[in-house]
Amino acid sequence: MSNEILHSRIEKRFNDIFESPPDVPSYINENLNHKMRPYQEQALRHFIYTQRSNVADVSFNHLLFHMATGSGKTLVLASTILYLFKENGNRNFIFFVNSDAIIKKTHDNLTNMTSSKYLFNKSGIVIDGELIQIQMVDVFPFLPAENTIYLKLTTIQKLHADLTNPGENRITFDSLEDMGIVLLADEAHHINTLTKSDKRKLSTKETEERTWEKTVNKLLGLNSLNRLIEFTATIDLENEALYNKYSNKIVFQYDLKRFMADGYSKNVVLLRSNQDDFNKMLNALLLSQYRKYIARDNGVELKPIILFKSNKIAISMNANNTFLTLVENLTVEQIESVITNGLAVYQNENSIWRKMYQYYEVQELGKIIRDLQWDFTKETTLNANDQSIISDKNALLLNTLEDLNNPIRAIFAVAKLNEGWDVLNLFDIVRISEGATGTKTTTDSEAQLIGRGARIYPFNYDGEVSYNRRFDLSSNDLKVIETLHYHTINESTYVKNLEKSLEAADIQYNEDKYERLEAKVKPKIRKMDFFKNGKIYINQVVPTTTNDYQSLSDYGISHNYLIEYDAAVEKKFGSNQETRSGTQKHEERLQIDRNLLQKAIQRNKFYRFSNLKKFVPSIKSMRDFIEGQEFLGSLVINVSLPVGLSTNSFSAKERLNIIEKFLSDSEKKIRLNYMKERGTQVFEGVALSQLIDDYVIELNKVSSKVQVNQVIKSRNMRDHDWYLYDNAIVNGLESDMIDFIIDWVDRLKETYSQVYLIRNERKVKIIEFNGTRGFMPDFLLYLKGADFTYQVFLEPKGDNLRLYDQWKEDFLMDISTNPNVVVLGENERVKLHGIKFYSTNPQFKKEFKEDFVEKLLGERQIDNDLFHLPLFRYEE
Repeated sequence: MSNEILHSRIEKRFNDIFESPPDVPSYINENLNHKMRPYQEQALRHFIYTQRSNVADVSFNHLLFHMATGSGKTLVLASTILYLFKENGNRNFIFFVNSDAIIKKTHDNLTNMTSSKYLFNKSGIVIDGELIQIQMVDVFPFLPAENTIYLKLTTIQKLHADLTNPGENRITFDSLEDMGIVLLADEAHHINTLTKSDKRKLSTKETEERTWEKTVNKLLGLNSLNRLIEFTATIDLENEALYNKYSNKIVFQYDLKRFMADGYSKNVVLLRSNQDDFNKMLNALLLSQYRKYIARDNGVELKPIILFKSNKIAISMNANNTFLTLVENLTVEQIESVITNGLAVYQNENSIWRKMYQYYEVQELGKIIRDLQWDFTKETTLNANDQSIISDKNALLLNTLEDLNNPIRAIFAVAKLNEGWDVLNLFDIVRISEGATGTKTTTDSEAQLIGRGARIYPFNYDGEVSYNRRFDLSSNDLKVIETLHYHTINESTYVKNLEKSLEAADIQYNEDKYERLEAKVKPKIRKMDFFKNGKIYINQVVPTTTNDYQSLSDYGISHNYLIEYDAAVEKKFGSNQETRSGTQKHEERLQIDRNLLQKAIQRNKFYRFSNLKKFVPSIKSMRDFIEGQEFLGSLVINVSLPVGLSTNSFSAKERLNIIEKFLSDSEKKIRLNYMKERGTQVFEGVALSQLIDDYVIELNKVSSKVQVNQVIKSRNMRDHDWYLYDNAIVNGLESDMIDFIIDWVDRLKETYSQVYLIRNERKVKIIEFNGTRGFMPDFLLYLKGADFTYQVFLEPKGDNLRLYDQWKEDFLMDISTNPNVVVLGENERVKLHGIKFYSTNPQFKKEFKEDFVEKLLGERQIDNDLFHLPLFRYEE
């Protein structure tokens, strides 16, 4: 079976020097509420490329985005709506899926402008200067209004029923025949029973799904302008019938293996245990709260979620009651016993359990228990097996779990959340094992759930928000909030089947066990003069002082705060009608009641004077902070709310919630921005031998059957005299860059008397000029010339991180060209260079090569021909 799917053919075209990949139109990015990730933009480029074809109506009217769970398919979907509306004139869109829960979630994402997950620009969609409305409909109008996108959200079951049983206020095949429609199919694998079927007798469910596929195909064929765009994370291309159907329709493929390899997922760690369910729940409870504490200690506000997974509703309900009783009856003696036993069992310093027990060992356990009993109550626990889960209230709770004002901390479920559930702050999945089976069907379902829970939780740390893991190779405790722990039983048959299911789903998983990788500086290198007396140059930083923090603005906090009003209460007082004109809003100032402000401050521990004084040293009292014009005394809170609503009608609780939201946002900025250091253009030398030494990395043991590019491996470098260490502990991209150096090292040695490549194992950090962002380039290239010693910063960068980290490349370029760069005491003998990011992408690799050759070999490469140019001009 050939692997030449449409996606691959488009990629080849994009890499052709005679082909120009399309840009993403500016109106798309401008009208989205979230910045697109690089792979999402690439997905859209693939789609646009097909739609610009002269044969798009015939060859590319049916396309599929095969993208991993958690990769943001819905943002790509929203982008296709904007593109087809603007470029093709499509007005009528039918979104369908097989689940009511996904319909409710999608309705919120596409229409609720106050939702954190709203996909479009909250200020309104504007294209060519015109405000575009999105109108939800059951039937498309015969005479559509100008500048309006009509969107029908339905289940595939209801769509099929409406079309095959015509009735009042239902769409019909005849009514759709003369209007171009776009069909948007989410979880599209559910409509392929007809394609997959063989000669065996179909079940009742399969027969129903078979008719759905016929209905969709008939809709697509009604009009040559129609489009069918499918989205799924699950398609079995090993099935020959499915492959034949979709090989020329998969416009973009970004599967889970690639998603995890690019660092967009949490690390998945299996925690096997022989404990009973009670102790397993207790330890998961402590681990979840440990995450919250670690996040808080690092200025990250986090509400971690635990999911307790059972295979029967009765077992889940019983576990729910057991859990609540457990929390209510916690004692200091009980926690002390757990800590003592845990420290005796878990000896490896890198084990998450040992880290957790060591943390609690030095805490006031009475306070820990009080916190647990406050955070985990009946009101903060949701049982998804209850019939009430289908209510709008509970559906909203499940779709907004990341929101800090959403109270839920624990969920008990059987199977209702496996598909369509969208949550980022799920960190612990606990398998309740009573009566459980280890069949492949069970473990396949659990693997699917793990895949959903593995999506990364983006958080602001050190002034940056990242959608990628940052601490894989770091000892930073925040690694715990880049990890999903699956607490499972230690039963051989079950574990074997679970591992098979994870491997089949391409989920890279680890265990709470570690592999030791060691790199030693070569003895010969240690004896060399350059190692004993050489220097590494890093730029100086200027510390801020307490005098730099005299007002809220010094922490990056505006005295004018704008908040979106929650749509859940978009209702005029005294009326039962909800306001639906969400795009028409106005801003109104909230009158801040002194008593409510004081109450909000009292409810947030951060603002207790003894703690606040540590971060805001210029205040003398809480009265200073509340009344001072530099702080809350000049605070103005404006509320953006629908026309027809006024802040005057807000209840005291609503006002309090708004003030608390401001204080919460301000706390983050105060923590993050206090006493930051600024980078300068002055570099100073630090003894090379002081920064470069042997190092050891202990990594979670990764499943050997799921190999990805980002798996860290040890590469033997003993035969390469120019590499400082005996081994290179690198991922696939970094290893590829070393291969590049191998290809060019002889040319470098012709120009320089000494050539050494140094792995920067989190020792050398440079801070952007006049800014606070810093990073540690992966490699340093040391070159000794006749007149100068060169220190060159090298940074391999995956395409998934290129846009996000563009500032780093700009900084590296600035190091090379900035005339104000000074190397203390070495200006006449040392030159610093930054090279463009290294990449395996053909175009970016070419740019790296040209920059590398021009700066380090005094040559410029044009059309692969080299000619010599002087690298530096010196004045005698």
